[in-house]
Amino acid sequence: MAAVAPKIRQALCLVTALSFLAPAAVSDDSVQEAESNWYFQAGGYMHYSDDEDYEGPPWFAGIEYQKSRNRVIGLSVFNNSFGQITQYAYLGKSFYPSEKYPGFRIKLTGGIAHGYKGEHQKIFPISWGDGWGVAFVPGVGYQSDKWGFDVAVLSASGLLFLAGYEFD
Repeated sequence: MAAVAPKIRQALCLVTALSFLAPAAVSDDSVQEAESNWYFQAGGYMHYSDDEDYEGPPWFAGIEYQKSRNRVIGLSVFNNSFGQITQYAYLGKSFYPSEKYPGFRIKLTGGIAHGYKGEHQKIFPISWGDGWGVAFVPGVGYQSDKWGFDVAVLSASGLLFLAGYEFD
C-alpha cells in the first residue's frame, strides 16, 4: 500500500490542477443557462490514499442552491476522516466544457469549514480558532435529467463519491 500511496497522491494533484486550469479553457458559450434550483447530495464512500489513521464510518450530506450562470452556494455536513463531525459552507461554480457531453461538469468550490479539531486542524492551508479553516474542493461529475454523480477531490488525501438529485 505504501508504494501505491504516492501514485494516488500524484493523480489527485493532477486532477486538482486540471480542475483549476479548466475554467480558463471554457468560454462563456459553454455556460448552461438554467433556472435556479436545489441540489441534494449524499455519499457514503470515500477512498483515502492511506487509511491507517482514519476513524469512523464515512458519510456525507449536502444541499446546494444552484443559481443562474452555474453559480452555487452550499452547506454540507460529514464525518471527517478523523471521526469528527464537520461542516463546510461554500460558494462555487460549475463549468460544462464539452458540447458533446453536455451533462459533464467540473465544479470548483471554496469556503469555510469547521470540525477538524486538535492535531487535525493542520489539514487546512489557513486555519484559526478551534477547528476553523479555509477549504477548496474541486470535483468532476455528470448529470442526466435530475440525477447527478460526482467525485470530489479531498486535498491530496482522498476522493469522495457522491450521488445527487436536483429539485425545484
